[in-house]
Amino acid sequence: MDVKKTVLIVPPNDAEAILISQIADKMELPMIASKQTHGASIDKGRDYVPLIKKGGYTRVVIVEMPGPKTEAHLKQLGFEVVVIDHHHYTGLDRAHDARGRMLPSSLEQFVRLFKLTPARLKKLGFDPHLVKAVGIMDRGYVWGLQDEGFSKKEISDVLAYQDSLLGSVRNPATEARKQRVAQQAWKRRKKWKGYLVIESRADVQLRPRLSRIVALQIGKPTALIVIERARGLIYVQESDHAMELFGRFGGFTFGLDRNWGYRNEKGKPKVWLKEVQSVLI
Repeated sequence: MDVKKTVLIVPPNDAEAILISQIADKMELPMIASKQTHGASIDKGRDYVPLIKKGGYTRVVIVEMPGPKTEAHLKQLGFEVVVIDHHHYTGLDRAHDARGRMLPSSLEQFVRLFKLTPARLKKLGFDPHLVKAVGIMDRGYVWGLQDEGFSKKEISDVLAYQDSLLGSVRNPATEARKQRVAQQAWKRRKKWKGYLVIESRADVQLRPRLSRIVALQIGKPTALIVIERARGLIYVQESDHAMELFGRFGGFTFGLDRNWGYRNEKGKPKVWLKEVQSVLI
C-alpha cells in the first residue's frame, strides 16, 4: 500500500481516535483531522472533497465519521473509500461485517488495515501492549481488559495511558471542574429496577467520567442510565436492552451493542428518562 496516496480522515475526540492519529503521524500517513466531537459525520460541516482532490489521493480511509452521501460521492469520483467504524447509527449498521459478525474496535481495524505488527509499532515508538489495550478498551472498556487477562496493575497503566492521550484534547484548567461535576452527579445517583440513574444539567460530558468511577469503585459491569441534559444526550450502559432501545428510538450503539445513546436534536422526537423507562420496564 502506498501511504502517500492514502488520506486518513479522523476526528481525534477520544483516546482511540487520538492514538490512531498519533500512529498515522509517525507513519507519515497523510491525514485530515476533523474538529467535530462525538457524533461526527463526514456529511456535515466541512467539505473534504476539495482537500482530497488537491492532495492527489486515490484512497480515503474514514474513521468513525459516518456519511453515506459523501462516501457515495467520493466513490463516484473514483476514489477507493475504506470505512473504519464499529457502531450502530440510526438507519446505518457499522457494527457488523458483511457476514453479520461484530466488528473489532476502530483502532484494531486500523492496525489490521495497515499491517501494523508489534515490531512495526515498536519501531514507530509505540508500546504494542498499550496499543492493543486501547483497542480492547474502546470495544469492551475495563471489562474487556479483564476478560483478556490484564492484571489490575496493567489495567491501571492502561487507564493512565488513556488519560495521557486525552490530555491532548482536555483543558487542564477545566478538567478538574468536570471531574467534580461527575462526582457530584454520582453522589446524587438513584436506583431504578437494577439501573443506577445519574443526571446532570451541567454542560459536561459525564458518561466517560462516570464509567471510570464505576470501574474504580464498583469494579464490575454496572447498568447505568446517564442523562446529560445540557448536551441533549441520554445513554443506557451495560444493558441487555440496548438494541431494543436502538430499534425503538434510533440513536447509536457502542461497546459490543450493550450500550446505547441518543442525542436530542431539533426536529427529532424527544427521548429522555420517561421514554427510556417505558422500554426497560
